[in-house]
Amino acid sequence: MNIEKYNYTGNENIGFHATVTEEQAIYPPEFTRKEKFTAEKTVETYINRTKLVGLFTAGNSNCILIPKEATSREKDKLEEAGISFKVLDSPDNALGNLILANDKGAIISPKLDEMKEEIEEALEVPVKVGKIAGLQNPGVSGLVNSRGAVIHREASEEEAEKIKEALDLEDIDIGTINLGSPYTGSGGLATDDLVLVGENTSGPEIGRIDRTMK
Repeated sequence: MNIEKYNYTGNENIGFHATVTEEQAIYPPEFTRKEKFTAEKTVETYINRTKLVGLFTAGNSNCILIPKEATSREKDKLEEAGISFKVLDSPDNALGNLILANDKGAIISPKLDEMKEEIEEALEVPVKVGKIAGLQNPGVSGLVNSRGAVIHREASEEEAEKIKEALDLEDIDIGTINLGSPYTGSGGLATDDLVLVGENTSGPEIGRIDRTMK
């Protein structure tokens, strides 16, 4: 696994701007590091008419969940690229904030509790409802691949163990990204082969990600 630094159009919060999985990925226009990832199915598009693709989408290799506000043109581009996706009819449309998933499991926000079975069916993995650091936004509070996760620095041991079990991880740790941000999900993108982190991410932060997710 390689770890590289990248800012998207000058923004270190690259996790807000793309969704990557082992098999499929969605990028905004001009995401110059997309060729570094090895997903077979990829597409370049806006979501909700914005470049905040990672804020509004979440998922795994089986399916990427998108909000009901996604336009017909955006959905057409996903279909043309062969992306497996499902529209989630939720009033909370920042799905990237609310869902932390890999190809073995998912943790979803209590805000999506009533949609648990629907999400489980779409992602084809077991889904648990939970918080990280007491926050109802597990997606933005964790950076994960199939091996490990680095989550919000204020997460409790109980929360960490629940996430480790739900996502079937070998290791999990608390930490930060982009020089002290606890929202590791907003500051990075991860697969088993590559982790991208914002340009401000320090050496010790990269070291923790490397030890935990490699």
